[in-house]
Amino acid sequence: MMPRILKLLKFIALWRYERISDALAVQARELRASILRAAAKPPVVWPSGSIRPISLASLYRWLASYQRGGLDALRPAVRKDKGKLRVRLPKEVVKSAFALWAADPDITFTLLRALLYADPQLALKQRGIHLTRSTLQRHLAADPRYARLQRGRKLERRRRRYVARTPHHIWHLDAKGPVRVRLTNGKWLDFHVVTVLDDMSRAVLASIIAASPDLRAAVRVFRLAAKRWGLPNLIYADRASIFDSVSFRHGTAQLGSHRIRVRARNPEANGKIEAFHRVLVAWFTGRLKRQRVVDLLHLQQLLDGVLEVVYQEHHHRSLKTSPRQALAGQVSSRTVSAQRLDDAFRAERVLKAHPKTGEVDFPGGTFLVPDAWRGHRLTFLVDPEPEVAPLLVEPGTERHLSLERAAIAAADRKDTPEPERWGEGPLQTLYDSWQGKVRPVAEPGFGLPEVFLLLAEAVGRPVPRSDGESALVQRVYQRIGPLPKKATETAFRAIRRELGRGRPIQAYLDALARRAQPPPFTPNQPSRRNRR
Repeated sequence: MMPRILKLLKFIALWRYERISDALAVQARELRASILRAAAKPPVVWPSGSIRPISLASLYRWLASYQRGGLDALRPAVRKDKGKLRVRLPKEVVKSAFALWAADPDITFTLLRALLYADPQLALKQRGIHLTRSTLQRHLAADPRYARLQRGRKLERRRRRYVARTPHHIWHLDAKGPVRVRLTNGKWLDFHVVTVLDDMSRAVLASIIAASPDLRAAVRVFRLAAKRWGLPNLIYADRASIFDSVSFRHGTAQLGSHRIRVRARNPEANGKIEAFHRVLVAWFTGRLKRQRVVDLLHLQQLLDGVLEVVYQEHHHRSLKTSPRQALAGQVSSRTVSAQRLDDAFRAERVLKAHPKTGEVDFPGGTFLVPDAWRGHRLTFLVDPEPEVAPLLVEPGTERHLSLERAAIAAADRKDTPEPERWGEGPLQTLYDSWQGKVRPVAEPGFGLPEVFLLLAEAVGRPVPRSDGESALVQRVYQRIGPLPKKATETAFRAIRRELGRGRPIQAYLDALARRAQPPPFTPNQPSRRNRR
């Protein structure tokens, strides 16, 4: 069998060489390009027997392969798993994948693959199942419904712009929005996504959810990136008001980050941050209509989950690796302290202190000036972020003094409990997987009370009969629940036929636990091709 395969590979290599032999004899690029374009037009008979034209990209790829490695480089690549036992993809994985895709046909295979890996019921990593996007697409395309639900996608030209040679040489800043989402309390919320993107690695250095794309959001996202990764040499941003404001330009200039000049009304001069925004729509904002959202902080959690689980790990075509691996955890050589970052973006404001109490109102709260300066007009250094306390410029000495926050009256305090920020949806699954949390999701109207009724019908007496029996059933349900309704009812009918009535309650629970747990994963039999 092996000599026959080697002979076939050699035949394919010679066939490919014949297609590019005329172009190899020419050194001029223009003449070689015209020869390859002419060779790509007519249909030809392929080694497989099919008749179709050769794409121009394939001809250029074969030409580069021959120049790199000769005739051996034109042979088709052998599978990496050749000779190994190939495992068929379980049916429940394909069923779950098609259910997710049918509910959201615009979802990308990268995000769909991440959702399957994050599903605790499938447990793909624990079972040793490696799932690729091509395998996922092939199994979905085998279903006749796939062709009816499939929608065409635009494939835009790849961007061939300048790329920084090292991480943190150029940072891209931009805001995406407004995006409207309906919260669980019925209210509508408009938000923006403000992001800092590294030019060389395409890695997201910081990304926040903001109610409004203002100076506060721009400063906050820049500080988050700078505190973690250091300062960039260059900053690339459009002429939006938040990035083109005097305060933001003055702060970045003090930190030594040069602003690349761009023309107004030309947002896609580079294209990298715009490409990230298209991915953001495909993987995050476009999925929010199928996700329950509590508030802005919950949106921030969901965004962090998508970025960390999907975006930072996906294989980038231009980089030939993932953004996380391209960044490789490198920190900029231009590090800066947190205090220096706070001082860079402060703006001077002249305000008058209250003559009796010395209070001065700021966006972040009310502060008290020293007693000697009550009733005076003073200069303050106010930060765009209200969470950062303002500073007082002492008259005469020009020293920067910290201020004491005014006490809040008990009647003005609003001690509202923090809501549980969790909502059912695919983005929540990604965030829970990133945080290592497994949240059970039960079917509507079916839970522990219905399990008690099914147990009573199987045993032949009321259940629970005591507090100890109730605690026993609850412990088992917490371990194996929640349970699907139809499968649980079918399992209890089988248990009743197997055990009958009058047995100890533990026997019925053990039988239910055995049926609820998935069977141990065993590889399928090798295909007929591997047996040869």
